[in-house]
Amino acid sequence: MLIDTHAHLTDEQYNGAGEIISSMCADGLEKIITIGYDLESSEQGLKIAEQNEDIYCAVGVHPDNSQSLTFDPCERLLALSRSDKCVAIGEIGLDYHYDSTDRQKQNYWLDRQLEMVAEANLPVIFHVRDAYEDMESALKRNQGKLKQGAVVHCYSGSLETALKYIDMGFHISFTGSITFKNAKKFPDIIKAIPLDRIMIETDCPYLTPTPFRGQLNFPRYVKYQAQRIAEILTMDSEEVERITTENAYKFFKKLKRD
Repeated sequence: MLIDTHAHLTDEQYNGAGEIISSMCADGLEKIITIGYDLESSEQGLKIAEQNEDIYCAVGVHPDNSQSLTFDPCERLLALSRSDKCVAIGEIGLDYHYDSTDRQKQNYWLDRQLEMVAEANLPVIFHVRDAYEDMESALKRNQGKLKQGAVVHCYSGSLETALKYIDMGFHISFTGSITFKNAKKFPDIIKAIPLDRIMIETDCPYLTPTPFRGQLNFPRYVKYQAQRIAEILTMDSEEVERITTENAYKFFKKLKRD
């Protein structure tokens, strides 16, 4: 059985995610963690989690969304994080992909949310895209606030940067992008990362894996990440499923086993 450690069940394309949740057992899914990207999605994600035994959530403001904040959401996010069904703060971080990025605001809200992390005493889910140097600086100035660990979700950086995160004690999580034909760098990265630091996710509705690329993504497709990792490491895919599921339980300590 698999755990999709990063999904967006609040996306309107899922119409409340009822069909996804009802088919979890048939789809080989043990748990799904739905991730907040702003205050509204964090509140909605917690509501879905509290209404469904095998759904958990993370709460936070995505770097892109942080640029338009007109108020400080951290007290409310901290209150949400105290639920038994909230397993992490996230996704938070830095994303410099777009030319219109307000880097100063993103860094301000990253630092502010990391203050909340220290108080929540939960692990962190980081989103990092095209901002690896500034993220390294942010981590240095916030040392000591990540006592429960961190995972860099949807990893897209270099092998060198991945190894830096491993040295920091972080986990690395992979999406359907590792199945793409042009994903040439991932085999070397996956081979270099200790297997007990790897997690898998869909980031649905985004990054649908091959062979469904171009279609709507679903949590059940997380198995294709496990299969691709198994191919790269010449392992049995069921063993990769077992290890990545165990990694998720160890990292997200509030997840309850069946």
